[in-house]
Amino acid sequence: MLQPSLPYNLLKFSLQMFRRTPGELTSHEQAAVQSRAEEECIMQKKILTSKEGMQVVVPQKSVQDAMAGIAKRYESPERFEQDMAANDLDLRSMATALEVDLTVEATLVRVATGVQPPSETQVEEAFAAANTVTPEQRRLRHILITINDQFPENSRQAALTRINKVHDKALAARVDFSELAQRYSECPSALQGGSIGPVARGGIYPSLEETLFAMEPGEISKVVESNMGFHILLCEEVIKTEKTEPGEAKSQIRKAIHSQLKKKAVQSWLATLQKKHK
Repeated sequence: MLQPSLPYNLLKFSLQMFRRTPGELTSHEQAAVQSRAEEECIMQKKILTSKEGMQVVVPQKSVQDAMAGIAKRYESPERFEQDMAANDLDLRSMATALEVDLTVEATLVRVATGVQPPSETQVEEAFAAANTVTPEQRRLRHILITINDQFPENSRQAALTRINKVHDKALAARVDFSELAQRYSECPSALQGGSIGPVARGGIYPSLEETLFAMEPGEISKVVESNMGFHILLCEEVIKTEKTEPGEAKSQIRKAIHSQLKKKAVQSWLATLQKKHK
C-alpha cells in the first residue's frame, strides 16, 4: 500500500509557498509549511484508501518520466541525489512520493470523468444569458512618467519635461518603442516593453481611452495625462468587434459548464471523504 511522504510534501510546499527549500525557511515559514504538508499527507491517505483510489494503478513509466523530469533540472545525478538527501529523501522514497502524487491526480480525474455533460436545456439557458459579442479592442503599449511632488524629478513640470523628451525620441523612430518603454517608463509594464495587451473600452483611464480609440494601428499619441501621470501611447493593432457564431458559442458554453460540474463533483467527493474519516 502506498504511503504519503512527509519529507516530500515538506519540500513540495516549501518550494510552492516560498520558492525555497525547508532548510532555508524562517521558523514562521517552516511552521506554515509543516502544517500544510501534514494536511496534504492526511488527505492523500484518504484518497489512496478510497474505493476510487484503490482502483487506480499508475504505470511505472509515468513515475520514471516524472522522476526524470525533476532530475534534468540538476547539473548531475550526484547533485540531484545530494539535494534529495538534504531533504530526507532518496531515489526510492522520491519515486514512491511521485507515485502517490500521480495516483491522487489520476483518482481525481477518475471522479471527474464520471460527471455527465450539461443538458441541452442548461446550455440553451446559459447561451440566452451570454454575451456572444466581443467588443472592439486596441492592442496597446505605453510609456508612463509618474507625477509625485515628493520627488523633484517627478514634480509635475519635471515629469512633463521628461515625457516630452521621450516623446521626441519616439516620433524620431530611431529607437523601437518597446526599448524606450523599457528604458524610461515607470509602469511595471516596462518589463514587457510597455505592453498592457488588448484593451476594451472601460478598461483604462477615460483620458487614455478617448485618445487610444481614436488612433490608427502604428500611431503614436501625443502626451496624455491621467491620474497616474503622463503617458505616450502606441496603438499596435485594432481588434474589430466580433460576434461568435451560435454553434461555436454553445460549444464553448457546454465545455465551460461541464468543466464547472466536474470541479464541483471533485470538491463534493473530497468533502464527503473528509467527513467519512473524521
